[in-house]
Amino acid sequence: MPFGLKLKRTRRYNVSSKNCFVTQILLLDGKSMECTLSVESTGQECLEAVAQRLELRELTCFGLWYLNKQHQVRWVDLEKPLKKQLDKAALEAMLHFGVMFYVPSEVQLEQDVTRNQYYLQLKKDIHEGRLPCSVDQSVQLAALSVQADFGDIDQYESQDFLRECVLFPLVSIVVNIRRMALKWEWSFPC
Repeated sequence: MPFGLKLKRTRRYNVSSKNCFVTQILLLDGKSMECTLSVESTGQECLEAVAQRLELRELTCFGLWYLNKQHQVRWVDLEKPLKKQLDKAALEAMLHFGVMFYVPSEVQLEQDVTRNQYYLQLKKDIHEGRLPCSVDQSVQLAALSVQADFGDIDQYESQDFLRECVLFPLVSIVVNIRRMALKWEWSFPC
């Protein structure tokens, strides 16, 4: 090697300086990104790095969160050094990008990228049961979701691709199956 440098081969990117650290950020589309920051970097700097990657200009409603040691969601304080927050309270050094504040109307969102991030957050919240909805609402939202993700259905020869999609909230499916099972047991006692 030139200059007599000996570099260790690893599968993971490591920072050898004590002045830097690497954190992984899970995005709303399920992908992740790594961000290399200085130990003095604030949460705002990390959020701006994510926004730059997503080409997102409207940042006021977005934030970063992590799970604390009690497995509770904690939003990153954007004014304070990120490394101190993660070292002190985080379960692991993984951050999640998400919508922190919701707007009353989508008309207030100027950028298509912003509307898409809102859509991904709402879709995730509905699927995970954080935003409850009725069966009728679930069906209507599933149809709108397929339209948004795939476009017009008549352009496809088959609808087999829909088998891979999660279209309904997982929690409501389990609750409805339990209700049906209870109803069946009450109707037909053994």
